[in-house]
Amino acid sequence: MKIKLKHWITLIILSLIWGSSFILIKRGLEYFTPIQVGALRITFAGLFLLPISIKHIKLMPRKNFTWLVMTAVVGSFIPMFLFPIAEVHLHSSIAGIHNALMSIFVIILGALFFKYKTHLGEITGVAFSFIGVVMLLQGPGSSTAIANEWFYHLLLIIAALMYAYSGVLTQKYMGSIPPLVWTAFIEFILLVPALIVLISTGFFQTIFEHPEALKGLGFVFLLALFGSALANIYYYKLIAETNASFASSVSLLMPLIAFGWGLLDGEQLGWIQICGGLLIVAGLYFGRKEITIKRKVLR
Repeated sequence: MKIKLKHWITLIILSLIWGSSFILIKRGLEYFTPIQVGALRITFAGLFLLPISIKHIKLMPRKNFTWLVMTAVVGSFIPMFLFPIAEVHLHSSIAGIHNALMSIFVIILGALFFKYKTHLGEITGVAFSFIGVVMLLQGPGSSTAIANEWFYHLLLIIAALMYAYSGVLTQKYMGSIPPLVWTAFIEFILLVPALIVLISTGFFQTIFEHPEALKGLGFVFLLALFGSALANIYYYKLIAETNASFASSVSLLMPLIAFGWGLLDGEQLGWIQICGGLLIVAGLYFGRKEITIKRKVLR
């Protein structure tokens, strides 16, 4: 597997898109409940890709349909609700930081359950990036930047684990199905459940009663179009052309983008956090290098 320039460009673009999704979630929460934001995001994405899923319905993988549903539920449905719920209590930039754990979970899950081989470079890169993530969690005054609301941190960690698991499942079971069609099938499966959740939460009543609800609708629309539909297509394409480990590296760059938006939104960034960001980039570099240890032969 050779990593080409186009793969790095895709990785950077995905980092920009998904790194910006946390601030869009934050803006959407100003108008809707966390459940409404998650359901609306899934609904929009499903409607975007509905024509594609209907056109290619014959390509629906009957043999691996169970795994397709698992990928949809674990990788798209549940995390779409976990992030908004957590962001009611935590900064959007912190949500981006926790998502960096996805890359670590991909390597762990791949090694434990799918017998994927890891090399020393990946382990070194993960270690660097993990330290960087911990440093990013420190505030400007060398103290924790967030309150001790560990339940919501746990939700974000679970979401990162779910993203990692769905990425590994995609690598194993997507097969010859085009990434565009695979993404369309996932959103097609989730469209009806998302609509049911949306209706049951009184979303349409909110639209008519809230004077600025359409503005919030615009934020979630952008989130769904770029952060779900388009980004997922290129993410699954990246997995198909490289592997789940490299594609998950997007989560290591996302915290930098999330923190950038946090700064523009009034959040502070200290030197410890800046060094943490540099360590994440260093981890991304070393994680793609095959490191071998030469041993001296005793004679």
